[in-house]
Amino acid sequence: MRTRVYACAVALLLAGCGGADPAAVPPTVPAVSPPAVAEAGAISTDVAWTQLMIALDQRMLAALELAPQRAGDKALTAFAADVARRHEAEVARLRELLQATGTPETNPHEGHDMPGMITKENLSLLAGKSGAEFDTMLADSLRAHFEQCRMLAGSEQSAGADPAVKALAASVETTRQTDLDRLATLTGPR
Repeated sequence: MRTRVYACAVALLLAGCGGADPAAVPPTVPAVSPPAVAEAGAISTDVAWTQLMIALDQRMLAALELAPQRAGDKALTAFAADVARRHEAEVARLRELLQATGTPETNPHEGHDMPGMITKENLSLLAGKSGAEFDTMLADSLRAHFEQCRMLAGSEQSAGADPAVKALAASVETTRQTDLDRLATLTGPR
């Protein structure tokens, strides 16, 4: 059973970390040992998903903070502010769930980029843009982020065990789909 649980955690991590631009990912990734789980019900998959979502949301928050000064479209600026507010609340909830497992808050994803995560290089490029160019790049980054988070949330619901983490994953999946729909209304489908 423990092997199956760990295999699910590894699969979830690979789903989040795989598929990135090979140049953006270091050639070797250190082995990740399964975290100790203090709370009954939580498994490595729950911990891995929680850590991954914190990393994804924090990087997106850095991009969203640029919108008030850089965006040209007021509706996109308002949408970015709404997404940022909800992401901040989500990160706080994710941290609570991680703390409940007894797992220290570290970022095992530090130093590599994942699908749906705006890269540090793109964040730098975004900071240098304004108006329509900023709007397009932010919208593309948000779209990739929402799609990846939605997919990962579905994986957590299938493979996770902790009811609180799975409930948050269900909320994330629904919210990200709503965000994708709102973004399409603002910018047109891609």
